[in-house]
Amino acid sequence: MAADPKIVDGQRVLGVVPGLPAVGEEKVPERQDLVFTWPYLTIRHAVAALAVLLLVLALALVFNAPLKEIANPAVTPNPEKAPWYFIGLQELLSLLHPMIAGVLLPSLLVGGLMVLPYVDRNPCRKLRFRKVAVWTFSLFLGAWILFTIIGFAFRGPDWGWVWPWIEWHGEL
Repeated sequence: MAADPKIVDGQRVLGVVPGLPAVGEEKVPERQDLVFTWPYLTIRHAVAALAVLLLVLALALVFNAPLKEIANPAVTPNPEKAPWYFIGLQELLSLLHPMIAGVLLPSLLVGGLMVLPYVDRNPCRKLRFRKVAVWTFSLFLGAWILFTIIGFAFRGPDWGWVWPWIEWHGEL
């Protein structure tokens, strides 16, 4: 079979599919193992998005998200924690010098992720053949989750270590 420029890795690209307009005759793919993106794949994505939206809406209606007191700019709560996606970085800042944790490590992380495709040059897309990519991703994800859990659950006043099962109010 000759290489068709409109088919990439067995997938038909939506923007360059020749044929009649949507209101004309029914289009039939040349190969039986292919289906058109519109309407089949697009409708599946829309149904999945609506299902997730309804699930989140139902969870929001069932579970109450309690609000704290009105913000007072004169009083800073102790401990003041970053949003959940930055707690790992805040934990690193508490452990290392700010220049290292706030500038050097994130720069090395982004630079390492940019260099990774040149280090792991395996053309196969199956995960079992992509050892470098899988190990790198797993290592960084595990460290990020660990630092986030430590910063979220194990840090108390003045960013001190507090066991999550010991209840504390105010200063220890």
